[in-house]
Amino acid sequence: MKLQRAWLVLLLAACVAAGAGGGVRAGVAAGRLAGVTQISYGCPGPVRVGQECERWLPFPGARFSVVARAIAPASGSRPGRVVVSDQRGRFSIVLAVGVYALAPLAQVHTRGGTRLLVRVLAGKTASVLIRFEGVPRMV
Repeated sequence: MKLQRAWLVLLLAACVAAGAGGGVRAGVAAGRLAGVTQISYGCPGPVRVGQECERWLPFPGARFSVVARAIAPASGSRPGRVVVSDQRGRFSIVLAVGVYALAPLAQVHTRGGTRLLVRVLAGKTASVLIRFEGVPRMV
């Protein structure tokens, strides 16, 4: 019984350790991707010709995909994942060095937004602003 419990604890510890790396294995050059998600529903009222009134608000819980843009992704990196911003519309993740495509995903009150390309460099933080187009849209 004690031997089974010991193996179970070791197995659980190995699973936790494997998942704690954030998708990047030890020895792989990594950087950080951080930023803010915002949403706009358009212009809430009448405007004058030439006046811009687009209001961008923080978008908490926004989901977007992060996909490596390489023929063969760096060893140890995940081929793609979905990231969710926090309650303030912010996010921060560790990624293997490389170029990534970010795509805002359709969800409640949005159809998504403009896709972005971002380069993650070793030991650096790449900052991005991901914008979503709200639905219904005010014109």
